[in-house]
Amino acid sequence: MAQRDDTAEVRGLFEDFAAGRLDRRSFMRRSAALGIGVAAAAAMDALAAGPTQAQVADLALAARTKAPVKLAEWSYFWVGAKRAELARGTVASGSQMYVEYWTPAEVKHPFSMVIVHGGGGQGLDWLGACDGRPGWVTYLLQAGYRVYLVDRPGHGRSPFHPSLHGAFPAQAATYARTERQFSAPEKASDPYGPEALKHTQWPGTGQLGDPSVDQVIAYQGNSFLPDLETTHRIWAERGGELLDRIGPAVVMAHSMGGPSCWIYANARPNLVKGCVGVEPGGPPFGPLRWGLTASPMVYDPPVAEASELKTVEVKPSEAGRATYRIQAEPARKLKNLRNIPIAVVTSEASYHWPYDLGSVAFLRQAGCTVDHIELEKIGILGNAHFMMEEKNNREVLQPILDWLETKVSAPMRKAGAKIAAPAVRPAGETTAMDLADQGFFWVGVERKKTPYGVIAGAPMYIQYLTPKELRHQTPIVLAHGEGGQMLHYMGPGGGAAGWAHYYVQAGYKVYLVDLPGHGRCVYHPDALGPIAAQPTYEPVLADFRRAKAGGRWAGTAALGDPAIDQFMASQNAPPADKAMQAALWRSRGAMLLDAIGPAIIQTHSTGGGFGWATADERPGLVKGLVSFEGSAAPLIQPGQNGAAPQVRAMPNLKDLSVLYVSAANSGRSQGPAVVEALKASGARAEHLSLKDRGVDGNGHYAMLENNRKAVFDQIRTWVDQRA
Repeated sequence: MAQRDDTAEVRGLFEDFAAGRLDRRSFMRRSAALGIGVAAAAAMDALAAGPTQAQVADLALAARTKAPVKLAEWSYFWVGAKRAELARGTVASGSQMYVEYWTPAEVKHPFSMVIVHGGGGQGLDWLGACDGRPGWVTYLLQAGYRVYLVDRPGHGRSPFHPSLHGAFPAQAATYARTERQFSAPEKASDPYGPEALKHTQWPGTGQLGDPSVDQVIAYQGNSFLPDLETTHRIWAERGGELLDRIGPAVVMAHSMGGPSCWIYANARPNLVKGCVGVEPGGPPFGPLRWGLTASPMVYDPPVAEASELKTVEVKPSEAGRATYRIQAEPARKLKNLRNIPIAVVTSEASYHWPYDLGSVAFLRQAGCTVDHIELEKIGILGNAHFMMEEKNNREVLQPILDWLETKVSAPMRKAGAKIAAPAVRPAGETTAMDLADQGFFWVGVERKKTPYGVIAGAPMYIQYLTPKELRHQTPIVLAHGEGGQMLHYMGPGGGAAGWAHYYVQAGYKVYLVDLPGHGRCVYHPDALGPIAAQPTYEPVLADFRRAKAGGRWAGTAALGDPAIDQFMASQNAPPADKAMQAALWRSRGAMLLDAIGPAIIQTHSTGGGFGWATADERPGLVKGLVSFEGSAAPLIQPGQNGAAPQVRAMPNLKDLSVLYVSAANSGRSQGPAVVEALKASGARAEHLSLKDRGVDGNGHYAMLENNRKAVFDQIRTWVDQRA
């Protein structure tokens, strides 16, 4: 059957319930079929109260675009956080892999979902749809799965740096390539095949000028290493480490990340309980010398070298399908995969449609049990390769959920597998949150012309969390320091709470920022110019030694401290052009407030300049500003040729409530001078010395230290009372 945008159907459903034409049971049954069951349940009481037609429409829109979920955990960690020695000092090795994870309050399955992104993307492929609708991560949580979302080494939060990985790719992601492969293949002058003309599911025009395309291209970035075999070997190490840590899991992977399914299963066959290849990299052989991987697989009879695998070409009988290669008979078997249920998912209008048959045939010949979910054969039409982003993304997920239940969950339950309860942490440490919505978006995706095409300029990433019980109308924007990412506000990771959790638990909506060039903001010199040097361990160790001296750091604060390895894994090199960086902070901060409205901004360290500049640019929208040991620039300019520093007047900060926070053991003493500079501009500025408030011993990274809740409470008291 032909697919369509179901917004009108959702609104009609809500109107029928509000008018009494549907009882509660029928309403919930139909809501579940549309993939909005949790949101519909949340709206039930408001609908029963007799809303106006406009209010019904608003509730229906919220059900379609918002994603309530109750979480027992939201945290992160790194696997493979190792060190490397450069001439200028010790750095993170660059082969680390970021893992963000969520545990629903009610876990319903005896295994977790590990989700791996494709190509030059990152975990955002799965976190939300490009037009603001929920992504597969949220739908899986609503279905009761623990979810572990991966950024492969060199992608997304796992920083790419030329000193570690070699030169940046010659070209950044272009709109033209994105349109042809993903968002508008049916409109390309040279479509990849007749199947492209069947594409109908992109939630916009799919072309240059479509905001949904901006939201996708913003996070398309770098490859890891040009040597595919080395890359896949590192994936095997990281996947094995992840599975050793979390236990039994199903691996779901997409596109160029698709080999992760077979690589992880080969590395830990006893821990991988199923594989879902969503148009996984293929077809067999060619660059994938070991069949569907470039790194060694365990075969029976054994294979010492990939050249021992002899192949033959197969021509499918179905028109339009590409020829592919499988093993010559007698075929060796994939020893570690043959007892693991596998699904391969293929869309009707994707460039994978001609050749996914070859991947399925190869796996079956190698002794694997494979179900090929061809979407058009079950009535799901019009999807291309980015099906998890498209209008019917929830509908596309449903056959995968059905397969997981039938082929993995039910057999494991029958075999006696237990469902582990979520971890329970004490108050002040729990990361549990009851959310009305979560998601992300980009601001500042300015289209930039280059000789090879139009690319995204220098966007800024924002991840947001809306508590179910919203007790404060003004949200909090949390911006990190230079070299960092928003992870500093998620706490030390591994399940420990951070300031972002505390704010949400206190009833604030939170917007977490990755500044341009940091974290999920892809770095490419064609957009951001030359990159600065990779951050080294030495200055960070000095900061944590101060915290240890004050009793606020439990580790050794020396090289080899695993907690500091986790910290350094997230450190990014900033743009070398500081004037350009400052201009980006000013413009992107203004764009964010234009999008979300009035907010309280909290900054840290060098990122303090983001707060001053944003308040200067949008004075009417900044309702309060907290700076934790923030940079004095541009408030105080360094003196030239030995002259005293100069205070710069910023009249737009007049009457702004500002809290400047200083820690006892950080070695930073600029707080009083910054407060005086703020007062000179007319701001209502206060200096909070933590030591004077009885909170002693903290270093510069108090949001990661063992009394971070006590520090937060000092800040929150001011925010509640002054801002």
